[in-house]
Amino acid sequence: MDIGWKLVSTVATIGATMVTTKVVTAGWRAATGHEPPVDEDDPEVEWWEVLAFTVVSGALLGVARHFALRGATKWYGGPVDKPIKKI
Repeated sequence: MDIGWKLVSTVATIGATMVTTKVVTAGWRAATGHEPPVDEDDPEVEWWEVLAFTVVSGALLGVARHFALRGATKWYGGPVDKPIKKI
């Protein structure tokens, strides 16, 4: 278990999530003119808004996480497994 890789990948994933969330929120405001749907039980939020926001934000978060981990792998070298000693 490579503790360094776990730390680097966690920081990269959290950073990508934070940046992507801000970008998606700003993009949603620019495209629709109002805040993104947060509470799906809110009667003023339509089902298509919840669906569209979920699809867009999920896809962008997945792509951002992929590229963040790819960059972290290039920087750190990826997870390093220690060989198991045979007795």
